[in-house]
Amino acid sequence: MLQKMKDNGGWCTDFISGTIPDRMNFPRRNRIIAGLADATLVIEAAEKSGTLITADLAHGYNRDVFAVPGNIGQEFSAGCNKLIRENKAALVTGAEDLVTMLGWQTDVKHAKNVQPKLFIDLNPEEQLLVDVLKGGLTPIDEIGFKSGLPPSKCSSLLFTLEFKGVVRALPGKVYELV
Repeated sequence: MLQKMKDNGGWCTDFISGTIPDRMNFPRRNRIIAGLADATLVIEAAEKSGTLITADLAHGYNRDVFAVPGNIGQEFSAGCNKLIRENKAALVTGAEDLVTMLGWQTDVKHAKNVQPKLFIDLNPEEQLLVDVLKGGLTPIDEIGFKSGLPPSKCSSLLFTLEFKGVVRALPGKVYELV
């Protein structure tokens, strides 16, 4: 099995080779998965499950979390419904929802013939974010990394830049210059 994973994919762990895959180690591994993934999709989960631990980690890492709702009387729908009810996950009813919310559309046409505003007063931190965004569509994590600003400051500045008409927020926590 390990050789098949090496040939066709990979594995992610912070345990030494030979460690028995004990269920108590899954949350520790899943914190890495939640951090590496752009988004987490929960299809079924009991109200107390490892899946919810991973979804909570992803939510805490400011990653997109999605959940498929289920019947209220079903054991394996309780976790998904709880994530949606607590606003920790966006409701997904099909693949199209993910495509839209993550901004994966390839045929989206933006009006690029609109003259951008020429004289906008930006403070140095706002200008820093604008400079980072000159590279095109940029996820919020990358904006924070390249600017060196803390996540809370980046979010606040991006919000201000949206009001000034300088940047546009896209699904999947991706930003672009207007």
